[in-house]
Amino acid sequence: MIGKEKIRLPLPSPFGRGAGGEGLEPNSKVPLRSTSEFRNSPRLCSPWFFFLIFLLTLGTIANADENSPAPTQDAQTAQVAYDRAFQLLGNGHLNEALAEIDAALVQSPATPSLHNLRGLVTGQLGRHKEAEASFRKVIQLLPEAAMGYNNLGTLLSGLRRPAEAEECFRQALKREPQNLTALLGLGVILADSHKYQQAAPYLERTWRAQPGDFQTSYELARVLRELKHTAQARKVLERTAPPQNAALQTKYFALSAVLAEDQGDQATAASLYRRAYEFAPDSFETYLSLVRVSLRAVPTADLSLPAAPPRLSAEQHFTAGLLFASHNDFREAVPHSEATLRLEPNSYSAAYNLSLAYKNSGKVQDAIDLIERTLKSTPTSELHNLLATLQENAGRYLDAVRHFQKAVELEPTSEPYYFDLGLEYLTHFTFGPALEVFGVAAKKFPDSSRQHEGLGLVRYALRQYSQAADAFLTALEINPSSPSAYAAWNALHSFLSPVEMENLLPRLQRLSQRYPTMAEPQYCYGLALLSQGLASNRADHFALAQSLIEQAIRLKPKFAEAHLALGNLYVARKENQKAVGEFLETIRLDPGSEMAIYRLGQTYRNLDRLELAQQQLARYSELVRNRREQMARSRKAIKQFVLAQSQSPAARGR
Repeated sequence: MIGKEKIRLPLPSPFGRGAGGEGLEPNSKVPLRSTSEFRNSPRLCSPWFFFLIFLLTLGTIANADENSPAPTQDAQTAQVAYDRAFQLLGNGHLNEALAEIDAALVQSPATPSLHNLRGLVTGQLGRHKEAEASFRKVIQLLPEAAMGYNNLGTLLSGLRRPAEAEECFRQALKREPQNLTALLGLGVILADSHKYQQAAPYLERTWRAQPGDFQTSYELARVLRELKHTAQARKVLERTAPPQNAALQTKYFALSAVLAEDQGDQATAASLYRRAYEFAPDSFETYLSLVRVSLRAVPTADLSLPAAPPRLSAEQHFTAGLLFASHNDFREAVPHSEATLRLEPNSYSAAYNLSLAYKNSGKVQDAIDLIERTLKSTPTSELHNLLATLQENAGRYLDAVRHFQKAVELEPTSEPYYFDLGLEYLTHFTFGPALEVFGVAAKKFPDSSRQHEGLGLVRYALRQYSQAADAFLTALEINPSSPSAYAAWNALHSFLSPVEMENLLPRLQRLSQRYPTMAEPQYCYGLALLSQGLASNRADHFALAQSLIEQAIRLKPKFAEAHLALGNLYVARKENQKAVGEFLETIRLDPGSEMAIYRLGQTYRNLDRLELAQQQLARYSELVRNRREQMARSRKAIKQFVLAQSQSPAARGR
C-alpha cells in the first residue's frame, strides 16, 4: 500500500552488476581514477600520455647528440630515417613508421633514439613485448639516462605491472633527480596504487616546476582530493587553463565539478558538469553526474537538462531511469524505463520500476496494464501487492483486496503483505476479515508493533475496548516511539471502565519507568491516572497524573494532547483559568482539535464568559458537521465494498 513501494536496484541477466548500477545514491561522489579514464579501471598508458612522454624525451635525445662528436655517415643516415619515421608517426602511419625504423636499425643497430622510437610505435600498435624489448635496449645503450626508464615505466604501468613501473621511475630519478617525466610518472603510478600520501610530494615538485601543465595539475588535484585537501586541490586546478583537446577539457571540467561538489557547492558543480558534457556529449558517465548533481541543486519543477547521449544500452537506460526515480523525478524516469523495457522486454526489474514510474507520474492505468501483462509471465507477490495499491488508488476496492490476498498467499511469511491486506479491510470497515487477518498476523509476527495496532483498531471499531487496549499497549511496549499507537491509546482510554483501567496501570507504570526521557510513556501513564481518578472520584491520583503530564510537556513542549489532558485536569480541580490557557495552547498547536475547542467553550461557560463560549461551541459544531459530511461521502463506496466482500468466495470460504 502507500508508503511501501520500492525502487528495484538489481537488473537481472543478461546485464549483471557493473558501472551502470553504481554511484546512484543522492550523496555519492564520482570516484576519480587516472587521467586516461575518468571512472573505469586506471590505465596510465593512454595514447595521449604515451605521446606526452615521447615529446618530453625528445629534448633529452637532442641534448645528448649535442655533446657527441661530429656525426658519422651512418649517424646521419639514422637521423634521416628517424626524422621520416617520426613524421609518419605524427601522421598516424604507424606501420610505415615501424618499417622505416626497422630498416634503419639494420644499418645502425646501436642508435638509442631509433630503439626508443620503435618502442613508442610498437607500444601504440599493441605489440607490448616488442615495445618492452626496445625500451630495455635503450637502457642498455644509455644506462645513465632517465629516458629509457621513463618510457619503460610508462609501458609497464599501462600493462598493469605497477611495482615494476614504480621501480623504473625510481631508477630514472636516481640518474636525473630533477627529471620532470620521472617525477610525474612516479607520482601517477603511486596515486593509481592508492598511495596518495607518497604520491603527493613527487607531483608537487613537478607542479612547482610547471604549474600551468594540465597533466601535472590534474594528477596533483586528484591526489589532493583523495587526501581530503579539497580547497587546495581546487586552487591547483583553477591555476591551470582548460586544455584545447576536447577529451581533456571534459576531464578538467569534470574534476572541477567533483571538487565543487565536495565543498557542497552544488550549483557550481552542476554548471561545471554541464560544461564537461558539452565537450563529451557521448559520455554517459558525465551525463549521469550532471543529472545527479542537478537533481540535488535545482527543484524538479525548474530542472532543465540536456538530452541523454544517443544509442544508450538497456543497462544505461535502466541506470538513468533509476537515478531519476531515486530523486522522485518520475516524469524523467518514465522514458528511460520504457526504453529499457523495449530493449529487454523480459526484464522483470525494468517492468517493476517502470510500473512505479508510471504510478508516481500519474499514469495509473498504464501502470495497471503493465503489471497485469507482467503477472502473466511472472506472478510475484510484490507485483500483486503493487497492483492492489494501484487498484485501491483507482477506487477499485474489490480488485485491490483480491490482489492483496494473492500477495499473502504467494508469500505468507511477509509481514508487510499481511499488514496491507488487513489495512485494506479495515479502511473499508470490513471488520470481520480485518480481525481475522490481524489476529493471525499478530501471532505470526509478535514483534511487529503495527500488527498489534491494526488488531487494536479492529477491536476498537467492534467496541471491544478491553481487548483493543491490550493490543495498543502491546504495540507501545514493542515500539514506544510509535505515534499511531499513542494516538490510538489517546482515543481509547475514555471508553475503559475503572476496573479495566486499573488492570492496565501496572503495565503503563513499567512503560513510563522504562522510558523516562520519552514524553509519550509519561503522558499515557498520566492520562490513565487522570481518567481513573475522574471515573472513580479518586483525587489522590491527580497529583501524580499532573506530574507525569507536565513531565511529558517538558520533554515535548509541542505535545498538543498533553496540554489538552492538563487542561482537563485543571477543570477537574476547578482551576478554570489555568484550564483556558492549556486549551488555547492545544488549539494553537492543533487548530483542528475538536475536543480542545469543545472543552474551551465549556470552560468559558463555567467562567460566565458566554459570548466566547458560544463562539467556540459554534466552531466545534462546524468541525463536527464537516467531518460527518466527509464520512457520508465515502459511505456508499464502503457499503458496496462490505456487501461484495460478504458475498465473495473468499469470504464464504472462511
